[in-house]
Amino acid sequence: MTPHPNGLLAGQSLRWLVRSGIWSMRYALYILPVLPAFAGQASLFPRQPDGTHIAAIQIDSAGNIYIAGVITSSTGGPAILTDAFVAKFSGDGSPLYRTVLAGSAGDRASAIALGTDGSVYVAGTTSSNDFPITSGALQPALRVASGGQAFLAKLSPSGQIQAATYFGGSARTSGSAIAIANSGEVCFTGTSSGDGFPATPGNTGSGNGFFLAKFDASLGNLLFATLAYGGSVMTLDPQGNIYIAGAAAPVGGNLPLQTTPGAFQSSVQVRTCRGGGIVFIDCDYQFVQKLDPTATRLSYATFLAGRFGATPAGIAVDAAGNAIVAGTTNSADYPVTAQALQSSYSANAAPPPDLIPLRPTTNPPPATGYITKLNATGTGLIWSTFFGGSVQDAISSVVVDPNGYVYIAGQANSDNLPGLSASAPEGCKPTANQGLGFVARLSPDGTSLSPAQLIYGAPSCTYAACFPNTQRTSSDAWALAVKPGGSAIAAGANGAIASVELFGFERLACLTDPADNVQIATITPGQVLSIFGSRLTLSRGEVPPGGSASSFRGVTVTFNGVDAAILYTSGEQINIHVPYEIAGQDSVEMQVVSLGALERKMFPVVQRQPSVFLSPDALLSDVPGYSYCGNAFSRAQHALAFNADGTLNTCLNAAPPGSTVTIFMNGLGPTQPPQSSGTIAAGPPVAIAPGADGSGILATTTFPGAISGVARVQVQLQPTSTGFVEVAPMVAGVPSRESVVIWVAAE
Repeated sequence: MTPHPNGLLAGQSLRWLVRSGIWSMRYALYILPVLPAFAGQASLFPRQPDGTHIAAIQIDSAGNIYIAGVITSSTGGPAILTDAFVAKFSGDGSPLYRTVLAGSAGDRASAIALGTDGSVYVAGTTSSNDFPITSGALQPALRVASGGQAFLAKLSPSGQIQAATYFGGSARTSGSAIAIANSGEVCFTGTSSGDGFPATPGNTGSGNGFFLAKFDASLGNLLFATLAYGGSVMTLDPQGNIYIAGAAAPVGGNLPLQTTPGAFQSSVQVRTCRGGGIVFIDCDYQFVQKLDPTATRLSYATFLAGRFGATPAGIAVDAAGNAIVAGTTNSADYPVTAQALQSSYSANAAPPPDLIPLRPTTNPPPATGYITKLNATGTGLIWSTFFGGSVQDAISSVVVDPNGYVYIAGQANSDNLPGLSASAPEGCKPTANQGLGFVARLSPDGTSLSPAQLIYGAPSCTYAACFPNTQRTSSDAWALAVKPGGSAIAAGANGAIASVELFGFERLACLTDPADNVQIATITPGQVLSIFGSRLTLSRGEVPPGGSASSFRGVTVTFNGVDAAILYTSGEQINIHVPYEIAGQDSVEMQVVSLGALERKMFPVVQRQPSVFLSPDALLSDVPGYSYCGNAFSRAQHALAFNADGTLNTCLNAAPPGSTVTIFMNGLGPTQPPQSSGTIAAGPPVAIAPGADGSGILATTTFPGAISGVARVQVQLQPTSTGFVEVAPMVAGVPSRESVVIWVAAE
């Protein structure tokens, strides 16, 4: 059984649409067996403040959680302010402290590490000349007129700033990774450009745009600084040896990186990855380096990439000194081994089209993840595997536990990501409109996989943001830390923090908006929702008599004790109408009772979160995230729309220019006149306020024959419109999740 793209099962479960003739009964009701339990459990911590973007995460021996990243805020105009921050939580997510490291310009934290004494080290980049630098800092002043410089800071166990310094001399630098040696010394790496980098004596060589430095534990003494080595991710082994990975950018068509004799991959051929017209950009190529603790001896340096390069997201080292590097590649010929988990490239979705036909672009194939274990000498692969499905996916973090198991986190855009078949209900899997975070665990030999766990309720991206027209594909990354015993904490650039049990179990998986099947984390009064999970009921797919009921087939759903109307039940899905009575409350507890079991989840309440219903073909494009009709295409999705003659708007049945088209919306919140929870709207249609607003929108009314809360919106097409129009409705200043497409016939 496959859920309908709108998040509701086809046929009788769409009765509230069928009753008014809006939906053809050609969609048959599929029979749903009772599903087996799916492995895994992901529980979201309380929401972080709006604008929080998490870049790094660590866990200490007591189970406390530390995150670092950026807080963004608007000035009310086009300017966006960014401040770096560090926060600490107890193991259950209770906040312990939040420290902002910021000046008057842009600041961001990108890496965090924990000292053995409970101190916290954070690295990043700042453009603020009033960043909170401490007395006696190695570099007390920002020394670049434009751009930014790296910073390094140390916080006490209670979150006070103990030491902070700029770093870069007069060169433009950015900090990307830090690591703490057993001796307490702090290794620091990032990028550098321009003259004036403060290289220490004997370290004057130039490299590939990166730097590497080491400080004592107080940050008061610079032990070495060099441009000869460096990268974007870094780790240390117990002996203090330094392992670095990065992506080298070509200079003049050549890669400025010297590999060592016997390296696994001594050279690569530079190719164009993207561009258009007269501007083309070469691919970046992954390299891995191992150095001694003083950075005076290079043990090995090797490339590790395919035709279209590779970008590392993390590096770890096992007890034998083998480096495990993971990230994202567009190269179908990335080096993998025959017996590994996934030895063939599977991202077969078509690349995005040329946006400007007269200036054709060059785009690589879709991206996929990879995990590679390089031997201790850098001369060969122990194992290497792709990790991805048929669309495009990205790995953004890797951790190796003491037993050699490899944990990865990232963003999934494929509904057939490895490990998902037994762990996710169909309605909760990634789609072309929704990328989701995931965590998975590989065996030490790279041949087997635990069930991959999706992070429900906190989509990494939605709509076209999931498929940017660039080499880098992950719009939001997930950082990862692993607890003893195999559970994990994942933190997203979208501000979400989730506790992940790969071998746990929960009956409720995700909550989606049936308009576009996007998972939600907030509740709106009067909204129609779909609850997905496992073993929810013994029903094979039924609608209550009359279309709704407060209890049906042993299922009840309440919000702060108020009954929600049940619209449909099956073993995997329950459709409900949220009661209007929760309006004005800050948060609600949703309780789901089914088969004698009680499940609880907390949700913040928002007054409205409008969305537009999508057509059945919205997720069926050959190029995910794009809508096609002949030679016309759009990065918006095709709306469920009806032409003025009552027929369904399709590519082959487009609306005449200048005509009126009807679309449908969910999540408008309380309206005037008030609507009753769980009732079918009576005729004739009544204008409601606030209604949808935007270009071409004429009127918003109730929808006679449909469940209250679903609104009907009339759109006036311009007489000159041909091919398609994109409509972006707003309700009382709140935009719908994305614009939608209506097909328009040529004159």
